[in-house]
Amino acid sequence: MDATTNHILVPVDYSDKSVFGLQMAAKLLKLLGGKVTVINVVKGVDPIWSDFFTDQERELWLSKLTSHLKQFSGKYIDASKFEMNCTVVKGKLCDTILKTAEEINASAIVMGTSTLNNIKKWIIGTNALRIVTEAKCPVITLKQAPSSDAIRRIILPMDLSKESREKAVKAVQWAKMFGAEIHVVSAYTTDDDSIFTRLQNQQNQVVKFIEDHKVTCIAHLLKVNDTVDGILDYVVKNQGDIMVITTHQQLEIVNSFLGSFAKSMMRGANIPIFSMVPTIKHNLIFKMPAT
Repeated sequence: MDATTNHILVPVDYSDKSVFGLQMAAKLLKLLGGKVTVINVVKGVDPIWSDFFTDQERELWLSKLTSHLKQFSGKYIDASKFEMNCTVVKGKLCDTILKTAEEINASAIVMGTSTLNNIKKWIIGTNALRIVTEAKCPVITLKQAPSSDAIRRIILPMDLSKESREKAVKAVQWAKMFGAEIHVVSAYTTDDDSIFTRLQNQQNQVVKFIEDHKVTCIAHLLKVNDTVDGILDYVVKNQGDIMVITTHQQLEIVNSFLGSFAKSMMRGANIPIFSMVPTIKHNLIFKMPAT
């Protein structure tokens, strides 16, 4: 990803979480260059789509909405320095965002997520989860404003899944772009020595891979009471700037576990979460034995 290929898609609904997405997009543009498309999705059931309005009236209404979107987004993204396209589209929220990401060949979707636990926010959170799991490009989610203009520490949680290896490749790419260090963190709750040994072996292999690519790497193997809480505590204590995780492309798999790692990180972490769906065969990434 560089200035010629970096094309960020930011969904906006004018809420506080939309602002977080715009602020993160602005941060990435300053660091990497590129361009951004800001999209506002309007529901097809809106009265403006009824027969009571003419095509000319609808076009005028959409033009006004687009102008408002440009004005709103321009508060956070400097359109004089970066190409910013704003579009208002009729459709279903998730379907329209996913379709637009494919149409513009987005390098990433950046979106704020809600944190309250009432039913309305749960539904919004489910929409974000669907986009994370179905998007063909990486998705960056955040529940608060990004902390600074720099990305210095990338948190890379590791487990025994083969997907963990692929996200190490992406973490190295990002570390090189940002001049950042990678924190490889493995957390476990069991007293089973075989699990510890497997985690330790995998972590050593990942650390070697990262260091072979001339990236500074810090590794920790943590015994914790709860894996998610252990990772989140580490993020706070070590002032992480972004976390790289993998998720599954089948939404029903993710939703079948209320405590899934991806969900828990999106809702619990105070830093942006870079989520990606594994696509590359693992034996082509690392020359490692399977764990």
